[in-house]
Amino acid sequence: MPTAPLTIREQITNRLRDDLVSGEFPAGATLRETELASKLGVSRGPIRDAFIQLSHEGFLTYQANRGVTVRDPPNPEDRGFITMVRQQIEGYVVEKGIAELDDVGIALVERALRRLKDACDSCEANRIAQCDIAFHEAILIACGGEDFVGAWRLLCSRMLLTYTRLENYEQSYQEHAKIFESLQTKKARATIAALKANIK
Repeated sequence: MPTAPLTIREQITNRLRDDLVSGEFPAGATLRETELASKLGVSRGPIRDAFIQLSHEGFLTYQANRGVTVRDPPNPEDRGFITMVRQQIEGYVVEKGIAELDDVGIALVERALRRLKDACDSCEANRIAQCDIAFHEAILIACGGEDFVGAWRLLCSRMLLTYTRLENYEQSYQEHAKIFESLQTKKARATIAALKANIK
């Protein structure tokens, strides 16, 4: 079945999200609807909708007298805690659901891994970051963890503001390939260990 074309709102949201992940907008920067609408050649409506969506995702925040600003990345102590919680969520979902993992779920994760490989080969930092997160989300869904995805995404958005896995693209891909290998053979302990080694 062909994929439905993205709406203008979705296109703008994706564009701004990519810009935030790649560091196009520094922490604390004020984003203005009028300026971005002019730059991107759209009305203010899609920009406003994108601001709302990205605020829900944790990338932006509204501050009185300042408007919409880019959130500061977490400090090292907070990032350590966020990392631990994310590891706990993914590990719990895998441990609980891996036994019921079916061919459809495996195929979902495998497609996400292929997209990550393509991103790593392209050396596009923001694309790699997004595909990295999409791979982990595919695991959550494949293992029946849909109820955790909303909270998990908020944690991921905070980590993406200081994405640090971009120094060695091939190493990043190999870490994810190792996760998939263990998941595919339904080895819960090995999968969880590989996830924890990757989530930093």
